[in-house]
Amino acid sequence: MTVIPMQKFRWREASLPDLVSVSEIQLVVHEAFPEDEDVLADRLEMSPEGCFMLEVGGIAQGYVLSHPWIRRAPPSLNAVLGEIPATADTWYIHDLALLPETRGSGAGGNVVPLLAEIARSEGYHSMSLVSVNGSRGFWERQGFSVRMDEQLASKLASYGEDALYMERSLA
Repeated sequence: MTVIPMQKFRWREASLPDLVSVSEIQLVVHEAFPEDEDVLADRLEMSPEGCFMLEVGGIAQGYVLSHPWIRRAPPSLNAVLGEIPATADTWYIHDLALLPETRGSGAGGNVVPLLAEIARSEGYHSMSLVSVNGSRGFWERQGFSVRMDEQLASKLASYGEDALYMERSLA
């Protein structure tokens, strides 16, 4: 596998025309639990300031979808949310997906500070996510820590066996 050098990628704001690329990438990265296109569109429409595409040479190689949400209550997988709850108290990273050839380039770690800056500017003091596909180590290197309990474990069963709820303070 060829790894893309760090200086060759760029993150840009995502928009609805990017849905085709987002859908194609998630079918590769999350083949065991893909989400419907209307779910992906929902995230883009709900919080466009938290959604970005990763490009390498003008070609989509990854994406991140994030939005305000409620701590310790991650949304169900493949569910349209419709709107941000009035009680939102964390910046939730719904998905950070990179094609295999882009992993190890630094692109994933490069977008997390951008998301943290957005979250802070929106008044949030934490970020949260569900780690899947063995990504716990990556997220720990980004300052996240596991915050699991029995209720969360039950809720996250649909995310896969290794799913973990994680949080990071922005204070």
